[in-house]
Amino acid sequence: MVDGVSFTVAAGEIVGLIGLNGAGKTSLIDCIAGLARPDAGAVTVAGQQPGSVAARRATGVLLQQPGLPARLTVAETLALFAGLHGVGVDERLAAALGLDAFSDRRVDRLSGGQAQRLALALALQSGAPALLLDEPATALDPLMRRDLAALLGQRRAAGAAILLATHDLAEAASLCDRVVVLHHGQLVAQGRPGDLGASLTDIVLAGAA
Repeated sequence: MVDGVSFTVAAGEIVGLIGLNGAGKTSLIDCIAGLARPDAGAVTVAGQQPGSVAARRATGVLLQQPGLPARLTVAETLALFAGLHGVGVDERLAAALGLDAFSDRRVDRLSGGQAQRLALALALQSGAPALLLDEPATALDPLMRRDLAALLGQRRAAGAAILLATHDLAEAASLCDRVVVLHHGQLVAQGRPGDLGASLTDIVLAGAA
């Protein structure tokens, strides 16, 4: 549950949504993605109502539980989701995420890291102007985390508005233009990582005190 949280994510910007477990990050992502309806207030995605056809077309989403189709292969899954977004499979993106090495493997036979890379590809290959990424680096090794940072930097440079939920404070400080800190569903701080005065760790822990 979140209460009274207000912020924007501009085109060409990465905003980090940070906080301890249970802070409300996933609940907020669900509301923006149109998977949950807020009791009050308003949410818009590219000027559209969350959950609408227009909003879904404008949004690439990575959820903590992405619900990948277990019986399809990686290649089939990429093609299916590309078709739903009206785009072609992005072979360069798939290669950058290392998916070409197991493109014929069924989804239910992927490791945790491999499944996460596939879920990332599905969110990114849509070419959507807005990206909602809930803990995108989960289960990724250090090299793939580096590659993910590069991919997100490219999307930012291309004008995407990216909201990235993470509990990795170092990742937020290095990757994000701004951060929004939540605790028990409430906003306790927001601003550029270098302008917050105290370290992100101090702010998060202060909110939890």
